[in-house]
Amino acid sequence: MTPNLQIELRRFISSNVVSKLNKFYFENDALLIKGIDVSIGTVLMGLYNRAEELDFYKDIVSLLEDDSTFYKEVDFTSGRILSVDDCYRIEGSSIVKEIFTSKKGRISEMISNEVGIKSETAREILNFSALLVVSYLKNNSQLLESLKLLLEDQKRDILNSIPPGIKIMLGFSCYETVEEKNQSIGRSIFTLFGHNFF
Repeated sequence: MTPNLQIELRRFISSNVVSKLNKFYFENDALLIKGIDVSIGTVLMGLYNRAEELDFYKDIVSLLEDDSTFYKEVDFTSGRILSVDDCYRIEGSSIVKEIFTSKKGRISEMISNEVGIKSETAREILNFSALLVVSYLKNNSQLLESLKLLLEDQKRDILNSIPPGIKIMLGFSCYETVEEKNQSIGRSIFTLFGHNFF
């Protein structure tokens, strides 16, 4: 079965993970959760933008060492992160830089502005989210071959979870995704009543 990447990744963000992260950042829990969700979507679309580069997905996963502290702290079977320390500050930074190159700082600042969290928090949860995404892909390496198609298929839903300013910075049109979302709402309403006019 084809996984929904956002749903799969969101299940790792338990209230326990949020409270442990907040030992470092002292943010509103709801804003921290939103920031992580936006960061996960941003990382996925960052990967989507690099899809045409030969072996990029394999290269990005190879940056994550087998002895990575973060990777060892994720229980992929039960969908839990066992421990939260600040290892992602170092381990995640190189992955974020590889995905976003020179836009790294501007993207984390935009997450800060759009979500309403401190700049430092935005930078670190982007590192955290990048590590989570790449760890998931490392553990499910069979997805790497079809990742481009998977991201293409799920692009609309992922983009609709990202605020407008970040979408624009990533090179996507806000109007296009909103229009598609509105059409799908209309489609689902008509399908519900047994009519499919679209």
